[in-house]
Amino acid sequence: MPPQATQLVHRFTRRVAFGLRADAQLPADPLSWAQAQVAQVPPIDILERDGTRRADLPEGMRLLWEMDEVMTAFHRHQEAERASFAKGRSLPREQYAEERKREIEIPYHRLEHWKEAQARASTALHGAAPVFERFWHFWANHFMVAPGNQNNDTLVGPFQRSLRPKMLGNFRDLLWHATVHPAMLVYLDNNENTGPRSRAVREGWTRRSVNENLGRELLELFSLSPEGGYTQQDVEATTLLLTGWRDMKPDRHHKPGVPLGTYFDFNHHEPGAQTVMGKTYTAFVRQDSKLADLVTDLAQHPATARHLARKLCVYFIDDEPPPQAVAHVEQVFRQSRGDLPAVHRAVIEMCWAHIASTRKLASPEAWLLQCLTLTGLDLPRAIPVDDRGGIKTHYLLGDLGQPIPRCPQPNGWPIRSVDWISKELMDRRVRYAGLLSNDLGRQPAAMVRMLEVQSERHLAEGSAEQALVRSALARRDLRSANTLLHVSPSLLWA
Repeated sequence: MPPQATQLVHRFTRRVAFGLRADAQLPADPLSWAQAQVAQVPPIDILERDGTRRADLPEGMRLLWEMDEVMTAFHRHQEAERASFAKGRSLPREQYAEERKREIEIPYHRLEHWKEAQARASTALHGAAPVFERFWHFWANHFMVAPGNQNNDTLVGPFQRSLRPKMLGNFRDLLWHATVHPAMLVYLDNNENTGPRSRAVREGWTRRSVNENLGRELLELFSLSPEGGYTQQDVEATTLLLTGWRDMKPDRHHKPGVPLGTYFDFNHHEPGAQTVMGKTYTAFVRQDSKLADLVTDLAQHPATARHLARKLCVYFIDDEPPPQAVAHVEQVFRQSRGDLPAVHRAVIEMCWAHIASTRKLASPEAWLLQCLTLTGLDLPRAIPVDDRGGIKTHYLLGDLGQPIPRCPQPNGWPIRSVDWISKELMDRRVRYAGLLSNDLGRQPAAMVRMLEVQSERHLAEGSAEQALVRSALARRDLRSANTLLHVSPSLLWA
């Protein structure tokens, strides 16, 4: 394969995944290589380089999966917060600060976030299907749930991971799952969304009223987008459709026999019919059927297909993706009725078809994982169980400008390249590339060879950036060579 064509293949592996290690074989058929990775759900965990689970984790640390344990952990966190604030009224300030660190900060704000960020990153690095991971990152960002509301830290990771098996189905089922998952209901305060004419309000059980957060995001972010033509009246009607959808945890309100997780409480639901986008929804057959019917209609709406096709192409192809690429993905979405593996394959196909004429700046997370993949180095191993030093992955991501999982807004992390470009954010990448280079001296000969291989793969022959890397290698200045490689325009962009 000619050098220019080889570089396009490597660029493609960085666009849809995180690149290839220096000892990895270039795929003979890049399109098939990538498309095969979205056909099944790979396991996710906190992994070692060989793909096995890390053995040095604190006793009892594991990812939460079952809904009962997720909701129990959520309830325990809320109870711990209540107990902590009660102690704060009686304990001396220093003693209270120490107890709060031990009982709240370390288990919920440090370890909970670290383990999820570490699992996400280590699976992307060492798992079987990095292309799948990139699409999962997209959907976890599309259906954003982040910590910071109602002490929901233990809900975030389980929600995001629960999206993974749904990626092998259709968009309607993914949309339904994300909308009514307890993590989403809590994050957007729908568990407090109560109909003004509901029994709970009429009989004085609650002072809660309507909350438009989820109703608005369901239309604006998750499905139609503002280009779908909905109105404020449609948002208000959708909000009423969502009243009564609440979370059930093992507290004093837990009803015997009711599973933990999502719970539809008709006593908090707005009775009657609501009209959204010209269609009237009633509960004539089932009390909870209005929302199910609305989600089905939103998932099949042409505006949803257009919105998701463009968003996927912006994420994977270019800030201004080729119109024919967007049109193709939209067509596949509509013809397959939202079959997600088919849609993902179409995105990959368009990515490959336009790889030579488009470009994307890697997000801080994608760039970090790319750096580690290309160098063959591993994630930081430090675990934030106490105040000992060492780089922690989720803090490092924060330093780079993307503090996963703490996304500051419901519309997710930026997906346009331009939103990640600033002097400060670029400076942080330069600084981290230098920090990463501190590990290169352990095996100098192997690292020299790695840098030679990766500079040949990713930097154009005769280019200024390749000349700078080669000059540093000639001086055996591995730190400069590695930094120059990873902050070169060719490695910042894919």
